[in-house]
Amino acid sequence: MMDLPVLIALFCAVAYFTFSSRGILAYTFGIYLDLPNVIIHECGHALTARLWGGSIQSIKFNVLPSIVKSGGILGLAEIGYRSGLGMFFSLLGGYISQALFFVLMSYLYLQGLLLWIIPLFLGIYLLTNLLAKEKSFWQNLIILIVIGSSVLVYRNNYSFLLRIYQSVDVITIGFVVWYMLGLAHQFFIVLLLKNDSHWDGTALATKTYIPTIIWKVFFLIAMGVAYFAPSWLQLLLV
Repeated sequence: MMDLPVLIALFCAVAYFTFSSRGILAYTFGIYLDLPNVIIHECGHALTARLWGGSIQSIKFNVLPSIVKSGGILGLAEIGYRSGLGMFFSLLGGYISQALFFVLMSYLYLQGLLLWIIPLFLGIYLLTNLLAKEKSFWQNLIILIVIGSSVLVYRNNYSFLLRIYQSVDVITIGFVVWYMLGLAHQFFIVLLLKNDSHWDGTALATKTYIPTIIWKVFFLIAMGVAYFAPSWLQLLLV
């Protein structure tokens, strides 16, 4: 799955899908393809803002295509800032977090630590929710139970339960592929953005007076390098 020819083939397939697809079915598929990336993206905005002394009001996601199409937003982090520097790094935090998270996932994959990937993903989402002023109690409780149970089973080496838990490797690999394809899709979505005022590059250009095209290239490089992380990480880890 992580060989360079496979990565290139999947990258080209996503490019074809992005540029040639039409209709509500393709639109819906694209939304669900992007969902894990968008979750990390919005959590990245929120946690970066919090790190710089800001606040998190809420973090919300829309999963119904009709709602997303009417509002144009799949995910939204409502954030308060204490400084211009905090706003700057928070705006950077979205796409950079997506990229860094896939690099981390690739590292865990190459180290044979697949079982930590989904708990880590859920943990980031849980932390963001817990820091937000508007909390979802039951959602947080369920995520916490899943993470706690996974860590407990793994650390205590309950042989029978561990075998059951390890059987979800196929689910974890599916999640990695899902995230990877979503990252490629996001790459081409950013590439398609031109004068859209509702994305991070335009906001950064407004705050820094650095042209939007510069931020677009920066985000494209970050996501492109991250997508091919399994290949260059293999070279570094040899």
